[in-house]
Amino acid sequence: MADGYTDVDKLILERWHDVIGLMEAHEELQGRIEELIGDVGNRLEKWGDELGYALETDAKRAEFYAWKPTWMNRRKDEAAVYYVVGSFAPLGYRKIKEIHPYLWVYTENLELLKMKEADRVEFARELRRVLGDSATPWLNPDTNDADAPLGKYLTDTDDRLRVRLISAPDELFEFAAKGFKELFTLSDAIDQTLAKFRTRE
Repeated sequence: MADGYTDVDKLILERWHDVIGLMEAHEELQGRIEELIGDVGNRLEKWGDELGYALETDAKRAEFYAWKPTWMNRRKDEAAVYYVVGSFAPLGYRKIKEIHPYLWVYTENLELLKMKEADRVEFARELRRVLGDSATPWLNPDTNDADAPLGKYLTDTDDRLRVRLISAPDELFEFAAKGFKELFTLSDAIDQTLAKFRTRE
């Protein structure tokens, strides 16, 4: 085409003011989605507390975090190891890029326990050894020995379902609680591995 515009470009140009209006409405909606995620996060905090876990929420990133109080570094008041249920919001919400939600174990904060990268790599290998065959579902190409030794994408959750999750707080709560219950099955192995490495402090 001589003018360089595609048919979609031309449609947007013809409906310019409608498109701008939709973009503004989309931005306002994202603020309300943040509020919903925050409300669900508050419910999860109470639920997790009953199970012995602390929880936090980052509504903009669409992530819930959980950890055991015993995994904290007291001086820094941060968790050395923590779980994430993330990217449960659909593509187009804030900066979501992942195709599917995920359940992940993060260990980059082990540096708070004065563990250098080589120690964190060793920690990841020991954690997987302790887990044995049960580590297999948690291994994929995006896991990283030094910072994120275990994780999996929930490939059965597509974008349509993610839209539904951020439309229904009860469904989002159940989704996150189910994800954390899966992650919590790893806690004994994390406790055991942390205890081994803390004896070196």
